[in-house]
Amino acid sequence: MFKQIVKDYEVVFPIPEGNYHFTGNSCAVKAMVVQLFGDVDTPRSVLDIGFGMGELGKLVKSHPPTSHWSVDGIEGFEVACFNRALFEKRCYRNIWHGLAQDLQLDQLQSYDVICLLDVIEHLDAHNAKELLRTLLSSLGERSLLVISTPLWFFPQDRQQDGDLEEHLIGVPASSMMALRPLMYCMGYALVGNFVFSRESLQYIDAFVPTTDRAFSLERGAEVALQCGMKLDQGILFHVAY
Repeated sequence: MFKQIVKDYEVVFPIPEGNYHFTGNSCAVKAMVVQLFGDVDTPRSVLDIGFGMGELGKLVKSHPPTSHWSVDGIEGFEVACFNRALFEKRCYRNIWHGLAQDLQLDQLQSYDVICLLDVIEHLDAHNAKELLRTLLSSLGERSLLVISTPLWFFPQDRQQDGDLEEHLIGVPASSMMALRPLMYCMGYALVGNFVFSRESLQYIDAFVPTTDRAFSLERGAEVALQCGMKLDQGILFHVAY
């Protein structure tokens, strides 16, 4: 089901009373999002897919050069959409409960930045590739797609029913680098953070995730090094082709 929880910074869906436990802070290097554009004065719109605890929205709105940007969020785990304390901070302009696949193409096309932070590894291989294809297809000439994912099969199971936390695939660095990112940044536990333009769509068939749970951190690091990646954490590398 696809429903709007927050509209223009106001809660518009009746949130049921309850003692909720909120989780979902990714290992992504979120700071790279506020470094994407040299011109930060221009208003930007950001879509945070799988917003979890809302750390990206908080970062964008608390960073003075980007505080005028608009951030929308969509989340498949319903309980995350009951986080009234987060919504009252007015970090997110709009919030929807649903899956990114439910968003209409014209809506996706309205964003300057689409963020898929530590989400794609929760999908099976087919759906991960199709979501990536859809998001790249939706990008405008100057729009960007930011993806973070462990570059190995990071073992993670569900924490509670329906939380979508289980990891179903690992994504080798070779798949991400073959998509020809504009920039990348390494985070904790070999989590790769990548920035793509619409041009990456023509390389989509090179995206080949693995279901091999033996694809370890060590093996993932070997592949990343073979791809010429630098594994220094927190440094934003621009890629020249």
